[in-house]
Amino acid sequence: MAILGCSACAAAPQQPATADAVAERADWAFAQGEAAAERGDTVRAEQYFTLALDRGHDARQVLPALLGVCLKSSRLRAALNYAEPYLQNHPDDHELRYLVASIHAGLGAADQARTELERLLRDAPGHADGHFLLAILELDAAPERTKAHFKSYLALEPSGAHAADVRERLRELGLREEAHAKTTPPSKVRAALHERHEQP
Repeated sequence: MAILGCSACAAAPQQPATADAVAERADWAFAQGEAAAERGDTVRAEQYFTLALDRGHDARQVLPALLGVCLKSSRLRAALNYAEPYLQNHPDDHELRYLVASIHAGLGAADQARTELERLLRDAPGHADGHFLLAILELDAAPERTKAHFKSYLALEPSGAHAADVRERLRELGLREEAHAKTTPPSKVRAALHERHEQP
């Protein structure tokens, strides 16, 4: 009878996990990911963080950590693969959009980075780092827009992490413009000023 009873127990279907149990497993996976990241084991950290996502852990908490370990191990494409689907469903996540733009820039995809930054600044014009990165992307192609974004950064973050760099770059742009003006015939200078004045 005991043997039959044990056999019946073994054959009984498992009860579905409760919501609390699933949440505990998700929390455990996230904690394991954090521990692995602290040890510098980015591969295992990525595995645990994706497991935490699969088990329903809050993506707003998991994604920054997951993207962080991907970037640390130079897995930029993998980072985009995690970030972009979430961003499509949460377009108001401005920090994630900035990070996606930064990853595109790191991959040399300037057009995609510019598109993300322009949308970011349209929705969140006070995002100082967005102004800074877009200014860097526009540095050679559009110096006037570069100056505008650098000045916006300084207006928003006069003591920010990039403030000293921005002031130096603005100074260099000013010197470049002065040197160009000295070698440009006066008629062309007047025409350029007139054209600039006429622009809306």
